Amino acid sequence: MVASLRRTGGGRLCLACLMALLWTTGGVPADAQNRMGGRLVDPTRTNPIQQWQQRAAESELLGLIALEGSLDAAAYTVGPGDVFSVSAGGAYPLLVAVPVSADGHLVIPEAGSIPAAGRTLEAVQREATAALRERYRNVQVEVSLTLPRQFYVHITGAVPEPGRYLTQPLARVDDALQQAFAAEVRARPDPTADDVPRIFGSATSHRPLIHEDFRPALRNVLVTHRDGTRQTLDLIRYYTTGDTRNNPYLLDGDVVTVPSYHQQRDGVRVSGEVAFPGTFDYRPGDTALDLLTLAAGPDGLAALAQVRLTRRVSGGEPTTRLLDVAALREGQRVPLAPGDHLNVLPRELAQAAIFGLVEYPGTYPIEAGKTTLRELVALAGGLKADADLNAAFLERRKSQAFKEDGRTSDLDFFSRAYLSSSNSANRIVANLRAALAEGGPDVVLYDQDRVVFPRSEGTVFVTGNVPQPGYVAFVEGQTARYYVDRAGGQGALSKGVYVFEDGTGQVRTGEGALVREGDTVFVNREDIAETPEVAALLLSDRNARRQARIMTTQTIVTSLTAAISIIATLKSFGAFD
Repeated sequence: MVASLRRTGGGRLCLACLMALLWTTGGVPADAQNRMGGRLVDPTRTNPIQQWQQRAAESELLGLIALEGSLDAAAYTVGPGDVFSVSAGGAYPLLVAVPVSADGHLVIPEAGSIPAAGRTLEAVQREATAALRERYRNVQVEVSLTLPRQFYVHITGAVPEPGRYLTQPLARVDDALQQAFAAEVRARPDPTADDVPRIFGSATSHRPLIHEDFRPALRNVLVTHRDGTRQTLDLIRYYTTGDTRNNPYLLDGDVVTVPSYHQQRDGVRVSGEVAFPGTFDYRPGDTALDLLTLAAGPDGLAALAQVRLTRRVSGGEPTTRLLDVAALREGQRVPLAPGDHLNVLPRELAQAAIFGLVEYPGTYPIEAGKTTLRELVALAGGLKADADLNAAFLERRKSQAFKEDGRTSDLDFFSRAYLSSSNSANRIVANLRAALAEGGPDVVLYDQDRVVFPRSEGTVFVTGNVPQPGYVAFVEGQTARYYVDRAGGQGALSKGVYVFEDGTGQVRTGEGALVREGDTVFVNREDIAETPEVAALLLSDRNARRQARIMTTQTIVTSLTAAISIIATLKSFGAFD
């Protein structure tokens, strides 16, 4: 009754009269006060006017559907209850509000009746305007929809409160389902059912509860129209992509059915590094790309690399298949089946660091094995003018390459210890100056690589067996002897001069080796045990070598003695006669 009063425009006045009547007659029965509209009403509020105001306010909110924009006259379907504004100019202008009758006709004063229900708004407006122009010539006429109707749709299946819901033709399927699922928010614990949620005052509150292993199949919502046609909708795709084809407008008397599905048996699970992991109900024709789109979103697919598809096999072991997301996006079709599991593998986020004399030092994302040193320098804004390319170096701090420990070789103790200490070095042997030159060789980077461009200080470092090791000012064209002399000359027991090129690690030997800026000049010396421990190790090593030589000599002598004895024996028997 209230709904019909609202459609005729006199609802507010009649509702006020009804409330006054309730006030004068003592209100409504207590049971009706507590069970109105399928929702719980506060029994302490005994004023019937307040109760009806609450119910009316809620009904108003449910009846109002916000517009998405101007009505599409070619898509809107007219039905009984729609109110049109009909106007015509002239000496006696016509302006009247005309509703579509219950039998589906639009009766226009002085212009006749036209069929309206089930036709598009565009068609009704065109025919109504033509009929008005036959009656009112040479004046402006207009027919427009001013108040959309209200009608009922039926919601069934796996919803908290199935039943009949009031809506408008501006509403989509999702709007009606929101009302059915909103009943869950209004649920109160049933004191007789161990806190099981029930909807107070609703007949559906007594139906069996859905099993905990089942969920509403929102990807297979079925809409049955009054003419018998059907649509199967994927509401999850609508929520993910905004595709309104999966959330169409409702029609009078539509039946919206929400099926249920078993999560393990009928669902497809998506896990891993996606924005919306979980179990989705299987939809016939589903592909791997369809489910990845739902779980990652259309914009999130670009961040995915590989996916592992696991499928249950009846009576056997599950099968596993690795999928390339790039190939799926390019058109590869991989059908899915209920029970499948898509596990999105983590994508390695490689980074490389650059420090020193660059414009913007720091850590930058790279593509491991593809990004070059030249590209990293460009990301950092380029080199500063005083960067020393000769002294620049690149370190590989995270490597999967195996480093041999020498155990299977004939290296002695000290040699293996030296090899072990040398294995800690992690610099990449590369000429960074050449790599940064135009047309130079590419030096590719990997995760956790670190490149440093030190400042050019114009010095050479002299170390080793010299009285005053340290930095010596660089002089173009000078040899190692010049820098050693500046450091006090070679000390006693010296046994060689080495020049190490900074950055590349290349070695030049001898006092006459040319030295470049940033190089290291090292003066070696004879072996000296500087601690008792090292002296003991040296003595043990020498004793071990001496014992090994003695044993080798004894073995040779023993072998020769045995050979001579054998020859003598053979000769006594005349073997050589």
